[in-house]
Amino acid sequence: MTNDSVKLDILKLDAWFGDKQALKGISLRIKPKTVTAVIGPSGCGKSTFIRCINRMHELTPGNKVAGTILLDGADIYNDMDSMDVRRKVGMVFQKPNPFPNMSIADNVVAGLKLIDAADKKELEEMAKENLKAVGLWKEVENDLKKSGASLSGGQQQRLCIARALAMRPEIILMDEPTSALDPASTAKIEELVKALKTETTVIIITHNVQQAARISDMTAFFYLGELIEYDETRSIFESPKSPLTERYITGRFG
Repeated sequence: MTNDSVKLDILKLDAWFGDKQALKGISLRIKPKTVTAVIGPSGCGKSTFIRCINRMHELTPGNKVAGTILLDGADIYNDMDSMDVRRKVGMVFQKPNPFPNMSIADNVVAGLKLIDAADKKELEEMAKENLKAVGLWKEVENDLKKSGASLSGGQQQRLCIARALAMRPEIILMDEPTSALDPASTAKIEELVKALKTETTVIIITHNVQQAARISDMTAFFYLGELIEYDETRSIFESPKSPLTERYITGRFG
């Protein structure tokens, strides 16, 4: 893989919660406009990994990070301001978190209002554009002034993705975005994730190995804070190199 085909270059990444080491020497390269699934049992460091990528891990007192993360060749810890990193690297959490005191439309453009001087008309157009991008516009176009919290769980999650997309991120991190959703809502999010890679790079944590197989180009398997295997998803699922990986994806783990 040549350097110009690398969006994110992670080199010997370590992370700690106080004295407890959560990540141990993680190194991998992520290509632009791909979907990378991060799989592994609970407590193996998956969420810590993506929180390091948008510099959220450091927000908790006592947490530490070592190693290097390069975004388009720039070191996100030494060459970039943390707010610039978070504008370029969006996050969608496991539990949908729309702002309950804001309307559906205002939820989408909440971040833009903080950093942009767009007028009301422009903000309305951007809200519409991003609601369309997540397949939510037809469902809410007559209810834009209602609270974002009035939507169903699946709709709320798509609203949160629209809010992240409105910031025009180069990378979107997703921490088990469908774990609390019904099958129909999960299918919509999965289709959305596959569509997003035409414009952005997606890293998604999932406990559902079938989901990883369905939607990702690359898969990383974590265990006890270490990266056990990282390869094209088809290779991981059809011919894993590590016995640990094979046990996990076939459900014979533990």
